[in-house]
Amino acid sequence: MHIPDGFLNTPVTLATGGISAVALAYSLKRVNETIKPEQIPLMGLMASFVFMIQLFSFPIGVGTSIHLTGALLISILLGPMVGFLIMTVSLLALALLFQHGGLLSLGANILNMAGVGCFIGYGIYRLIPSQRSSLIIAGLLSGIASAVLCSFELALSGMLDLSSAFKTMLLIYGLTGLIEGVITLFILEFLRKVKPELVEGPG
Repeated sequence: MHIPDGFLNTPVTLATGGISAVALAYSLKRVNETIKPEQIPLMGLMASFVFMIQLFSFPIGVGTSIHLTGALLISILLGPMVGFLIMTVSLLALALLFQHGGLLSLGANILNMAGVGCFIGYGIYRLIPSQRSSLIIAGLLSGIASAVLCSFELALSGMLDLSSAFKTMLLIYGLTGLIEGVITLFILEFLRKVKPELVEGPG
């Protein structure tokens, strides 16, 4: 859901940018305190993976687009703080290199994708005992949470009629989140067979 520049008004841009900046500063501090050298190669690999899958996005006609994010997967493998940093770097690179989202709206895009996927999605995953169910539910609910945030940001900026588009946004992002949860489940099941220590790591 890469929101371009010009779709958010100044108050929404400042608010989302401020929240994302605080989350980024906190994540950097925690990662600097806890990062292990053996995690660094996996961080690079996951950053490349996230960057690639986010290149494939599809516009949905309301000033934004949909795609898989990889946020839930990298948060499980490396922890939500590292996941948030990787997602932030990926979103910045996509905005600079491919105009996938604007620079002024970068704070909103970080909040909607990195914040929701890495913190809310991961939190839901950890709360539910059954791993298979937790992945699917985490993907679904994080997709819905992203839809709610994105819809309200666009509505507050006067770019979206919330009453007419909200249900559509929930359906689209909820389905996208559900698909991401299922794909994450398959990837983790595969890794558990070939490289179980990755799945039992910091996440």
